[in-house]
Amino acid sequence: MKKIKFKPALRLMQLAVALALLGLISSIWPEIEMFWFISVMGLLLFSIFDLFQVYKIPAPIIERTISNSLPVGVMKEVRLNVKNSANRNIIIDVYDHFPEQSEVKGLPRRLLLDVNEVAQLTYYLKPLKRGLFKFTQIECLILSPFSLWQYKHPLPVSNDVRVYPNYAPVIEYALLATENHLSMMGILKHRRRGQGMDFHQLREFRDGDSIKQVDWKASSRMRKMIAREYQDERDQQIIVMMDCGHRMLAQDGDLSHFDYSLNALLLLSYVALRQGDSIGVSTFSHDEHRWVKPVKGVANINSLLNGVFDLQPGSAAPDYSSGARDLIMRQRKRSLVLILTNLRDDDCDDLKAAVHLLKKYHKVVVASLQEQAVVDRLEQPVVNLQDALTVASTHAYQSKRNLLVKQLRNSGINTLDVLPQDLALSLTNTYLDLKSSGQI
Repeated sequence: MKKIKFKPALRLMQLAVALALLGLISSIWPEIEMFWFISVMGLLLFSIFDLFQVYKIPAPIIERTISNSLPVGVMKEVRLNVKNSANRNIIIDVYDHFPEQSEVKGLPRRLLLDVNEVAQLTYYLKPLKRGLFKFTQIECLILSPFSLWQYKHPLPVSNDVRVYPNYAPVIEYALLATENHLSMMGILKHRRRGQGMDFHQLREFRDGDSIKQVDWKASSRMRKMIAREYQDERDQQIIVMMDCGHRMLAQDGDLSHFDYSLNALLLLSYVALRQGDSIGVSTFSHDEHRWVKPVKGVANINSLLNGVFDLQPGSAAPDYSSGARDLIMRQRKRSLVLILTNLRDDDCDDLKAAVHLLKKYHKVVVASLQEQAVVDRLEQPVVNLQDALTVASTHAYQSKRNLLVKQLRNSGINTLDVLPQDLALSLTNTYLDLKSSGQI
């Protein structure tokens, strides 16, 4: 069915209402019935003429200017350049067909354009979901010369925009992430003086250096004590296993647990790549097991980001064993494997089996996200029976979860149990601790 491209404007509807009232009056006062009839016919003919005039007005030329990538949850500017291609002045209403998962301010907009005038209008768009956003068309309504009709022109103006996690906080961390500022970020780098895996440099012997660090040949040649200084081993590999099951849909504030995990991945990636290590991603518990091969160098962080920006958690339950088998097939080199998930007490057997399998080949860390809503519920006051039952059941749930974390730690599995907002720093600190202690 073909869509109608014109609709009555406000002025035509006002005139129609006025004539309807006049018709009602003429039924009481017959003397004006002929005047009413002539008015109706006049408006009908005049509106047809006006419709024919607006039909002949060509559509304006509109271009959309928008960044190729946007951060999720942040208002960004979108510009529309509108050119009047008609040989007369026009009044138009402009509306951009933006993707559904967005909030918009500043639309629709009305413009008065002279002949060949180019106007620029700006509106603001906030993506609410990560992924590939497709802008397909812009719609404009041209007001007829006598303002009785609006004629619709759907214009095909396409843009593809990638919506990434909001990594502005990660950039803020990155600006601080230098040798002198890691501790300011909350990232505590435990450096062992002069000790490590890789030779770094020769320097003058200092108080507190080990006698094992003395380079006797260099000391003899320089006629003073010279020590070898080592740095932590570089070119190691980190694999982040991301749970894409239904539990990662849990919301804490504006972000889901999965989005918090992505933010943690970005901070960890920046720090690890600066340390000379490589980092990759493996996903599990959803239909499409995504594998992003380890990349090296800070310049390649975009490659990592492009591999995961459109990931969304699904409805499946976590399947740790399947994820472990999948990773072992893909990653042969010994690596630090970080499992990001949301644990429940019924995960114990499957998770232990998966970690036991992974530990044969890799160093494994499990990072589980607590739910802020559960923590808040434990602290709420008890004023009636329903509150008491709620708090009691929450304590029972939390006790089982704490027991699972304790069992994992007692079995030798390095396990983090943190609130979502603390995940990024805790994960990065754990990586640096393991690296500086030579456990990777």
